[in-house]
Amino acid sequence: MMKRFDRYFLWVFAQSFILVLALFTTLFLVVDVLLNLDKIRNFPDVARGSMLFYSFNLPPILYLMYPFAIFAAGMFALARIIRARELLLLEASGVSPRRALAAIMIPCLLLGLAGLALRQLALPYLNQAARESPYGAFEFRKGKRITVRDDQGNLWFVRRYNLDTRTLEDVRILDAAGKTLVVAESLQWREDRGIWWTGGKSVVHDLAALTAAEDSPRQRVGIDGQPPFGRLLPADFARRKRGYSDRTLLELWTDSRTGRENQELAIHLWHELWYPFAGFILLACGAGLIIGSSGRGMMRAGALALACVVGYQLSVFWFENLAASGVMPPVIGASITPVLFGGLGLWVFTRA
Repeated sequence: MMKRFDRYFLWVFAQSFILVLALFTTLFLVVDVLLNLDKIRNFPDVARGSMLFYSFNLPPILYLMYPFAIFAAGMFALARIIRARELLLLEASGVSPRRALAAIMIPCLLLGLAGLALRQLALPYLNQAARESPYGAFEFRKGKRITVRDDQGNLWFVRRYNLDTRTLEDVRILDAAGKTLVVAESLQWREDRGIWWTGGKSVVHDLAALTAAEDSPRQRVGIDGQPPFGRLLPADFARRKRGYSDRTLLELWTDSRTGRENQELAIHLWHELWYPFAGFILLACGAGLIIGSSGRGMMRAGALALACVVGYQLSVFWFENLAASGVMPPVIGASITPVLFGGLGLWVFTRA
């Protein structure tokens, strides 16, 4: 049953977690607004555009910081509890530090599960919504001479694009089969319909007829409206390389099982499955090191806890790159770091 000190420790952790999230959010917004002020000023409606811009781009950034927020909140809560000598009072009452800190460790584990749910249920759909809106692009909002392939395999050649004015200039769209070409002087994004609109200055060429014998009919059809094929979303011009963030974990699992893509997808799947629990694993290491020390040893234990964070990131990078090069299977390359550090955290926490 939950004791009174459990509720108190849980409240201390909740305060720390909210404070850490607010701090990360504030730092990101202040820095990003300063870096992107020129982009924000070009929005047709600055207030609405800024709200949409950060509604699309802030949640993925916070998810990247999610494990570190859990770790930082847990360490802040632990420091506050130790500073108030509350663990010593509970230990004098017959409550071990491990039992006392269960009110912090268990919520951290549940937050890891919540992060997994967010990755499955929220982030892919947010990513798709960001792709469909010009406000979803956070870089390369203007550019020249870009070639982009859409989700259906059609190839877009664009001489100039501007997401602030929602326009493309001098566009060529080659279908996936390489038989039909759309030539347009300009395209305008229609937000009310979610499509590119030609404005009556585009032509469809039948390439097969153009390269056939002289007596074959050559088809050259003018169009006014939406191109007959090709659907490239606005933010895809800004994101030159899309990863797997637009797929749910179940879709990644299915694709990796059917073997439709290379092992990079499998590595990404297992990385995403372990990622939300990194904060809990690192907190177990840090808390075990700190409560297992005393006096001046706590400073050394805190330094070791921070070293665990750096070591964890380096280890993830190292083993996942080894898996990508084929040295080991993807599941091992992505899992070896959390398993090793999880074992270390269990050992130091249980011995504390």
